[in-house]
Amino acid sequence: MKKKRNFFRPAAAALALTLLLAGCGGSPDADGSKAPDDANNPGESSAVSAESRKVFRFGQAPYGDTLDMQISTGSLSASIADEITESLLRFDDDNNEEVVLLTDFPTVSEDGTVYSFELKQGVKFTNGTELTSKDVKFTFERMFTPATGAKSFSYFSMIKGAKEMLDGSATELAGFEIQDDYHFTITLEYAFAPFVKNLGTSYADIFPMDACTEAGDLWGIDDNLIGTGPYKFQSNDPNTEAVLVKNEDYHGGEVKLDEIHVVYYSDTTTKLLAYENGDIDACDLISTQLGQYKDNYGDQITAYHPLGTCFFSLNLDVAPMDDPKVRQAVSLAINREELVEYVLDGAGIPATTYLNPSIPGHDDSLPVYEYNVEKAKQLLAEAGYPDGVTIEGGKVRQQEETLATAVQGYLAEAGINFVFDVVDAATWSSERTSGKLAATFITWNALYADADFQVYNYFYSANSGPQSVNYSNPEFDKLMDDARSDTDEAHRAELYKQADQILSHEDMACIPLYYPQSQFLAKPYVKDMKVGNLIYHLWNIDIDLDAQAAFNG
Repeated sequence: MKKKRNFFRPAAAALALTLLLAGCGGSPDADGSKAPDDANNPGESSAVSAESRKVFRFGQAPYGDTLDMQISTGSLSASIADEITESLLRFDDDNNEEVVLLTDFPTVSEDGTVYSFELKQGVKFTNGTELTSKDVKFTFERMFTPATGAKSFSYFSMIKGAKEMLDGSATELAGFEIQDDYHFTITLEYAFAPFVKNLGTSYADIFPMDACTEAGDLWGIDDNLIGTGPYKFQSNDPNTEAVLVKNEDYHGGEVKLDEIHVVYYSDTTTKLLAYENGDIDACDLISTQLGQYKDNYGDQITAYHPLGTCFFSLNLDVAPMDDPKVRQAVSLAINREELVEYVLDGAGIPATTYLNPSIPGHDDSLPVYEYNVEKAKQLLAEAGYPDGVTIEGGKVRQQEETLATAVQGYLAEAGINFVFDVVDAATWSSERTSGKLAATFITWNALYADADFQVYNYFYSANSGPQSVNYSNPEFDKLMDDARSDTDEAHRAELYKQADQILSHEDMACIPLYYPQSQFLAKPYVKDMKVGNLIYHLWNIDIDLDAQAAFNG
């Protein structure tokens, strides 16, 4: 390895990159509040009962405008809504899909278009009404009703009749048929292998028809949210905190915590001070502050790896990135191992290919992308740039400036002059979706461990224009199409492996850099806290009251 550049010295670890969470919003934060003291009246104080009640205080940033997951796309909203509302299926914190409101996974017809479901009987919403097929039908039809303004309907738009509802020519979903209160079928326009996985996302949370209809535009606002989940609202002020209390009639069994307080912090410094002062029990820890907290709180930090990849995104319609040799030279000029160790303070895994290691289709046999400055210069000369080349028009957001500066330094050694501006998020988003952004950095996260989400949505030719990639390869597209309709998961993974080889090794349509690491802080008495991907699910968390008393004593 060559000598380390000044901006890679360990003293610069505080410059570690704040990871972008694309597809599902940012990462969580919180602040503390006094634990309710009386088991019979949670709002009043009683020193005796406070010792026996399990109250978990979690710090996160404000979630925004709504907890209606048909309208919100953010992980901050989901971390609260998912405690209250449930989908038919869900992903646990090991990224495995599990049954929630069904007796089993749906059966699928031989042609892959008809899904048959059976609901669990006796499941009640927290307003006391029983979940039936009509609530599920209502939920999906609400999703495709234009007045709802749903943002993630595309994950389910292959249901027969969805397009007609979206364009206003129908008011019912033709592909949803109720047999009785507990049995229904969903028919798709075409076979779509990830459909069952999409049903496990927060975007498919099931709402009670009558209560949701009555709430109207207030559904998801403040504490106007009712579900079948392990917790229900006691209160929610989106500027201060949400208080959730256990659902005593939860269909999933015993709920461990008596209360969850989600306290909202507008800035991470205040949130972390609250953690240090003992005002909250847990919160996330962004990468820029990892080095600062390692020494004093190392045993309270838990790292995890979301299902994402950070990459250098290049517009293949813009010279000189339209030349594969130039793109290969860019890749060769970047020392990914050094980048992760010194810029990220170790909070990442150097990339070997585009697909995240936890996603089927990732090729485990590949080494980290080669770092070879001399070979990069040679490729530039072969491409007609013996004196080097300039990549202009780069735009990055503030959270990516440190990464962009580091990559800029690497490229300069190979004779590649990377010119970029730091812009606000609105400008960045507008230029990217116009298809004209020349170069940027992005972390593209999958909602679940399936390559369709991580690859198809960004690089398929029909989708790559609005991402400012403009990549088109018929062989790659065919592999994507075949994998989408293939119900053999092992074969699908092989197809995605082949597609990834074309995308990120042969065509170099993007320059993968690393697989991000995230982390959170939790007090020693907090038990069973895990994060599988982007969303903090709190339903499995427990509090060891004896350990809490000893820690605070």
